Amino acid sequence: MPRRHRLLRVVAGLASVGALGLTIAAGSVSLATTQLEANVTTIDVSGQVGPRPVSYGDLTEGPVTFLLMGSDSRTGEGNTSYGYFEGARSDTTMLLHVYPDRQSAIVVSIPRDMVTQLPACVGPDGTQYGQTRERFNSAFDRGGPGCTIKTVEAMTGVHIDHFVVLDFNGFKRTINALGGVEVCLNQPVVDKRSGLDLPAGRTRVTGQEALAFVRVRHNIGDGSDISRINRQQLFTSSLIQEITSSQLLTDPMRLWSVLDQTTKSIGTDAALADSQAVLSFAANMAHIRPDDITFVTVPWLESGDGATVVADQPRADQLWKAIGANEPWPPPPTTARDGAALTVVPGDVTVHVHNATGIDGLGARTAEQLRATGFRTRGVDTAGGSPELTVIRHAPDQAEAARTLQAAIPNSVLLVDDTLGADLDLTLGSTLRTVEEVRVTPPAGTPATPETGNANPATAAQDICTG
Repeated sequence: MPRRHRLLRVVAGLASVGALGLTIAAGSVSLATTQLEANVTTIDVSGQVGPRPVSYGDLTEGPVTFLLMGSDSRTGEGNTSYGYFEGARSDTTMLLHVYPDRQSAIVVSIPRDMVTQLPACVGPDGTQYGQTRERFNSAFDRGGPGCTIKTVEAMTGVHIDHFVVLDFNGFKRTINALGGVEVCLNQPVVDKRSGLDLPAGRTRVTGQEALAFVRVRHNIGDGSDISRINRQQLFTSSLIQEITSSQLLTDPMRLWSVLDQTTKSIGTDAALADSQAVLSFAANMAHIRPDDITFVTVPWLESGDGATVVADQPRADQLWKAIGANEPWPPPPTTARDGAALTVVPGDVTVHVHNATGIDGLGARTAEQLRATGFRTRGVDTAGGSPELTVIRHAPDQAEAARTLQAAIPNSVLLVDDTLGADLDLTLGSTLRTVEEVRVTPPAGTPATPETGNANPATAAQDICTG
């Protein structure tokens, strides 16, 4: 393969990490020339978060984590027409983790309205900010990308190696330079606030429409930030598919135009302004495909105020632990006793616990363990019967739910009981050992809810009309 075409494949590989990931590709490969290198704005956050790597070096293996931030700043070229709001918030934030083998990556969307602990931080102007509990996007308003990085690291335990910041104008420039991106709606959307007016079905949108599409919250979906995140992930998938399937890589003039426009509108750490270092990294991303890139949202729970959410800490901790250990996410599904796939997620199973062992408190402890692994419990009591067997009784139409519960209670037996309704009866016997975590892959298209905790991640190869 000619060197030029091989280099263009490198651009595609890095660009396929996400909508904001495209800015990395543009702001990375383009640095091979002095002219485009001068376009990139370098942001020094070392005074806020400590030293970051100054160079990738010759990275042929090993993990790397980026934080991709979309700023809603109303100042600067192309950003003043969206009304005036003092400061800037991270309108969109995605953590991008590339696994050591350079064959896969995960993109985690962090809800802007998620209430979390913001650590003490020093702003770029030296302002001292104390620790507080606020919406996540307030971190950017307090101290820009530096305070946002510090918040993410405190929240996740994952070290951020590098970052990219893109504002409204930068997003529009990128989409316009690409010639637009295809979006898909299940029903028409007309929203006067954003100016979005799109029919149902597939539509190619350019910069201004694309920005409205990924930001709109009114007259579409349920109006929540979570609904908007789902739409942003679908848009990102479409962008990735556009880059990898279009003729961009065989049209040097068009490629140059995309890189030139994008690099004028991004801010990065110093390492992403080092052409040789980034090209070394990009070369190892050349073979990544859309279906090798997983999209998830931080598992969340409603906070009760109708406007914000909080992290579902047990589930979120599992996600961050997996990323920190470079383990795949989601983990592989649990294998049922009969070897067939489970079809009912624990959140859809309600269990009444009966303690037949005579051991005080065992029923309550088991119910607590079931809830910790995602099941619902309706009550706990003592029961007679055989103290040896641990029995799951279920109605005939609840066989699949019973299989899921049996996977969590491996030494249990199943019995059909025509007198039961939707709930399952779990009678504890001496065969009970422990409650094990059960992982079930929900049906395709399952939306993110407090029950699923975004348990059905998508890939960048997803059908953009599934949302």
